[in-house]
Amino acid sequence: MSKAIEGVIECPFYVKEGDGFITCEGLFENSSIKHCFSSDAEKQCHETDYCSVNGGKKCPHFRNLSLLYERGVRT
Repeated sequence: MSKAIEGVIECPFYVKEGDGFITCEGLFENSSIKHCFSSDAEKQCHETDYCSVNGGKKCPHFRNLSLLYERGVRT
């Protein structure tokens, strides 16, 4: 069953979320990264403020990963 927040996530690098963490596409080919938060409330704030707004473009991880695609390092 999908979670309600996953219906509003705009970031193309988002993979999944769980208790206190968000998993995103990693910086290395065929990898993922797990962003851990000290509380579910902090994780939810990040999802609301970054993952669900303007395609995730405010997120530092989004900016780093999108640079790799722009430079042709990732396809």
